Amino acid sequence: MWANLSVPGHRVNRVSTTAAAVLAGACIAWIVGLFQWAPAVLLPRLRVRTAATPRSSPTDGINIDKLALLAKDFDTRYVQTGRVKGGLLAVVHCGKVFTAIAGLQLCEEKGISLETPISALVPEWPAKLRDESGKVLPPLLLKHCLTHTGGFSKALPTVHPLPSLREAELQRIKDQIRGQGRTPQTLREAVELEGQRPQIFSPGRHFNYCGVGSQLVARAVEEAFGMNIAEYMQQRIFKPASMDNMGFVIDELLSKNCVSTDYHPWVLPAVAATIPSRWRRMRLRITGLWCQLCGQKLVDNIKPAGSGVILPTKLWDRSLKFFHPDAGLVGTGADFVKWLQVMTGNGEQAEADRCQKVLSQFVLDSLATPITPELQPPFALDAPLTSNRLFPVRGDPVQRSHRPFNSFPGQQFSLGGCVITNPEKIGLPKRAEGTWHWMGFASTYFFVNPREKLSACFLTQLVSHRTYPILDELVTGVHESLT
Repeated sequence: MWANLSVPGHRVNRVSTTAAAVLAGACIAWIVGLFQWAPAVLLPRLRVRTAATPRSSPTDGINIDKLALLAKDFDTRYVQTGRVKGGLLAVVHCGKVFTAIAGLQLCEEKGISLETPISALVPEWPAKLRDESGKVLPPLLLKHCLTHTGGFSKALPTVHPLPSLREAELQRIKDQIRGQGRTPQTLREAVELEGQRPQIFSPGRHFNYCGVGSQLVARAVEEAFGMNIAEYMQQRIFKPASMDNMGFVIDELLSKNCVSTDYHPWVLPAVAATIPSRWRRMRLRITGLWCQLCGQKLVDNIKPAGSGVILPTKLWDRSLKFFHPDAGLVGTGADFVKWLQVMTGNGEQAEADRCQKVLSQFVLDSLATPITPELQPPFALDAPLTSNRLFPVRGDPVQRSHRPFNSFPGQQFSLGGCVITNPEKIGLPKRAEGTWHWMGFASTYFFVNPREKLSACFLTQLVSHRTYPILDELVTGVHESLT
């Protein structure tokens, strides 16, 4: 249904609109310098495209002039002012979406229902779950893991503020600071330890952003296909899509092109909250305060270039055994744009001499079809009641007892992404309806509009993703460029 819808006045031509979608994604990604070869490749393509057809041609369905102005505006306000920076290699924290794709392929190929209890798919996960009071809860289902509705008690202060956390969540942070408990060495061990923790609500009752669901989906995939999640994604997603530089470990030849992860000063106290060393916690808090007083926009010496996403290893360290499916993927902007091509090209990766099917229509539809209620309270746990923005960012009036990253007004969750169902409520163009999107913690943003065959991305390395309203501006600007 989603793939067959059309918009009056906009000709949906597969070849031209896919090209427009790639151009949109590439143009936006170029402005943050993620492609070292951008001046040599992207700009000539832009000029050739402009020379070949009228700039507002209904055949293309996109106004190249408007798109170029959008890119220039992003460059002026974010790049030239030093708010963000880029390099060839970006850490892509959007791994949850690729894990969801693997989970959907599991359902399709193995005939597994979304209503299947996780304990039937993952042997180390308990059949009986309990809340903080010890009460037995209903079983955790596969669909809960794909929609952030599992009720897990693992929380990061960089996502959910400390004053908003339940006692079980706070206790886990205290244990982490004190160095208590066993440190998992593999994904299986992490899931096994997670199963021993209490839930903060009954599965399916609330939406609460958390990465544990992705870990469970990955474990289900590993058990069903007999390979680890890194091998699965490489064989079934990245290789068919010609994404040669995407994975959990990169080629060491790319190490010289890695960039550091920058932190905005406002987020440093939250980063410090889970660090065991008292001296390092104090140092981070002082650094954050000092940088804010001095008007410094970025702190770039916390995670040097080439540092692991989660673990203290290098990105090219092939001894890695713990693959984090929720936040461990790394890759290049070029590969990310290839993935967007697949998403807007009927699941196919088109090359000069062949057309490779990468994703089925079932997977594409599942990612674009909303299945939860609107992501607002009370369904969205402790979320502030917001509007006029995709999600709250720094400076928005939000109480510290609220969880701002649970609030997505006018949006519902699919089996892997956030779907815009009421664009007017959040000040977006009408034609953005049906668009699904997600982002990474280091400000890696993307969206896919199946109806318009349109996609775009903005990839940088800035923690936190709630520092600037970049995603709102990206979705609005690109859709306003449609003719």
